[in-house]
Amino acid sequence: MSNINIVDRKRELWLDLAKGLGICLVVTYHTCEGILNSFENDTETIRALTSFFRSWLMPMFFMVSGMLIRSSIKNKPTRTHRSKLLDWVYIYLLWSLIIYLVRLLTNSFTNTNMAANEIFFILWNPVPTIWFIYALALSHLVTLLVRNMSPNLVIGIAVVANFLNSFYFGWFEGSIFERFAWIYLFYAIGFFKGDGLIEVIKSDKLTFLGPLFFIGFGVFIALYRSELHMVTKPIVSLLMATAFLIICYRAEALFKSTRLFKFSVYVGSISLFIYLTHFALPAASRMFLSKIGLYSFSANILIAVGLAVCIGIIASKLSTKQPIKLFFERPRLRKKVKNVTPHSV
Repeated sequence: MSNINIVDRKRELWLDLAKGLGICLVVTYHTCEGILNSFENDTETIRALTSFFRSWLMPMFFMVSGMLIRSSIKNKPTRTHRSKLLDWVYIYLLWSLIIYLVRLLTNSFTNTNMAANEIFFILWNPVPTIWFIYALALSHLVTLLVRNMSPNLVIGIAVVANFLNSFYFGWFEGSIFERFAWIYLFYAIGFFKGDGLIEVIKSDKLTFLGPLFFIGFGVFIALYRSELHMVTKPIVSLLMATAFLIICYRAEALFKSTRLFKFSVYVGSISLFIYLTHFALPAASRMFLSKIGLYSFSANILIAVGLAVCIGIIASKLSTKQPIKLFFERPRLRKKVKNVTPHSV
């Protein structure tokens, strides 16, 4: 976890660009959700935006995560993955407590409606926003267990789980199992079919088709997503996520030398810091703007995203220093080393 803000120079920069743009859109999505919970009128555009983001944004993140973890799972020893999973558990438990306390203490002047006993249910029902970490840890664990199985079999089972979750939503509604059954399909596709997926993304034939599809079909989803049959939803998510990655790949070719591209890649490399620390910003920016009489939906979104990136950058810079380090890295027990000379280290 200590090198989480360092870009792996061997991997594709467009994947970090996708994470950078994606985390800004995640903050936008959460801000839009807060707007919908706070206002009853004039929210048609915000409702369309939430439908648009919901259809592909988190599937894209999990697909990219599966693509990036391939070499690690295939080449690194089991003890490395055990340590990584413990890192995720530590982050999940700590930030669940932080988010719970902040939301509980602000119940009186926000619309969070956090119940005092919610912290006791986090093993199966995460507090808002932090479910991503839990699902990512589960995805890593399951992939470790099935990595030597037939890729088509694993993806086939993931498809069945996705469909069953859609048809029988009430079985696990609100729990991590409902989230995981929906999202693991995309992680598995990224992991097992990553090479083929990258070939598709880099295909010259899709240079213009990808962006056109993303924009055109995105508008359709924003307006009519609720009318899509549940069987088509994972297909739509896969196509939209792939189209977004095509845009990111083409953006690298066109804008690689620009400062905006480099900054977006950097934002992608610290996306976890932004994700963990942004949870209070949509509501805080909404309340501040309302207090000074300058509230608008667009201002709420822009300020929340801007603050999230700034605080994420600060957190990443301070993450190597105590006690801030404890918020982002699991403490390690120091082993006693005897009779070690400077030359033997």
